[in-house]
Amino acid sequence: MNRSSGRRTRLETRLNALQTPLFLIDAARVILFFNQGCERIVEWPAEEILGQTCDYAVDTDPEECESVCNLLCPPPEVFEGTRSEVPRYLLTRSGKTIPCVIRYTPLLDDQNRTRLVLGTIDPIDEPHKLRSATASQQLHAELAALRLSLRNRFRFSTVIARNPAMQRVLRQLELASHTREPVHFQGEVGTGKEHLARALHFESEQRRKIFVPLNCKKLPPRELKQTVKKVFEKDLDESMPLEPGVLFLDEVDHLSRDIQEIILENFQTKSQAQTVRLMTACSTPLNELFEQEQLLPEFFFLISTLQIQVPALRERREDLDLLAQHFLENENRYQQKQVSGFAPGVLSLFHDYFWPANLDELAQVIQSAFQSTPETLITRDSLPLRLLTGMDARSLGPALPPLIKPLEQTLQEVEKDQIQKALEQTKHNRTEAARLLGLTRAKLYRRIEALGIPLDPDA
Repeated sequence: MNRSSGRRTRLETRLNALQTPLFLIDAARVILFFNQGCERIVEWPAEEILGQTCDYAVDTDPEECESVCNLLCPPPEVFEGTRSEVPRYLLTRSGKTIPCVIRYTPLLDDQNRTRLVLGTIDPIDEPHKLRSATASQQLHAELAALRLSLRNRFRFSTVIARNPAMQRVLRQLELASHTREPVHFQGEVGTGKEHLARALHFESEQRRKIFVPLNCKKLPPRELKQTVKKVFEKDLDESMPLEPGVLFLDEVDHLSRDIQEIILENFQTKSQAQTVRLMTACSTPLNELFEQEQLLPEFFFLISTLQIQVPALRERREDLDLLAQHFLENENRYQQKQVSGFAPGVLSLFHDYFWPANLDELAQVIQSAFQSTPETLITRDSLPLRLLTGMDARSLGPALPPLIKPLEQTLQEVEKDQIQKALEQTKHNRTEAARLLGLTRAKLYRRIEALGIPLDPDA
């Protein structure tokens, strides 16, 4: 027994000393082994990695151990016994991005169940696509590449932006992060305006202070007014234990004039303006609100200093696949079940849909599908009924307008039909048919002749 234990110890020592990056993960996705080769490439010591649970999700914070662990996580199908060779972008502790190929080998027990997964890392000079990688694995790698690129260029890695309009939004956020001026986000409901405001806050000097989001439409006016006063008066209590850094007013078109005046009074004081940053959002253009006198002139000029136009989801189709993968991987976090991507045809369905509720609707659809699917991929059968119903209604197109005929032709057709029915009902008794139609026998004969209705010669 001691001899066997000694052999295992020597084998582990030899594997640990290898320069080839090698790691081992169990069926619960806990990292059990992380050799010196892995330490060298990711710049994290094994003692901080071992025992960590990894999720199939992209993270881009080089200061967080969780980011490294998640980037090492095998695709869910590997735990079902499938060997995989996938492209990845690893993030080192110093913030460097390393393109690589990770090869996963499932290690099976005597009942063909995956007990362990052996992973090896092979750095490459340039990112490339592997023929052996599935479409969902390629999308996972593309999402990681984009988020790492955005982190390096704009510092906003949680904003998915391949679309030119969204790239412009990122450039505006980058400029806004260096000031404390008010920022207004303009866009349809569900386009992610609050998420952008939060991203801006956490990349600014105010990041250590709290972000206070208030919905001007949903909150009762009295509660809204009291909260706004607390933000500026620093009247901190259990509901607001830290110093406010940003006041975010969503659906600002529903903000009453008296609360606008309170905000204006506080921003006229230099010290307050430097302490709390104002961010606002709505779906109606500010100019329209100003013209309709829903905004006080001074308040309009305050919040319109920097306006950021947020595009609707249907206007950023280049981002749709990556956004879907992003929301899916968010569902994977801290869950026992892991889903790697989408079955063939599902993303095509997403591209055919209009997404009236934008990102909020996409996130809800992904969440529902994640909960419904028993597979490692989202299939059409796991999509919520409301999405499929909406797609079917859209595919039918608008109802055809009714066909308009000349009035005289329509009246003749109706008259002919009624006379024929009366004749059939009375077995061609013309006297009885005339009575049913409210006509004289002579007038019925004239109408039959004028309309060309054939008569039974035996009647």
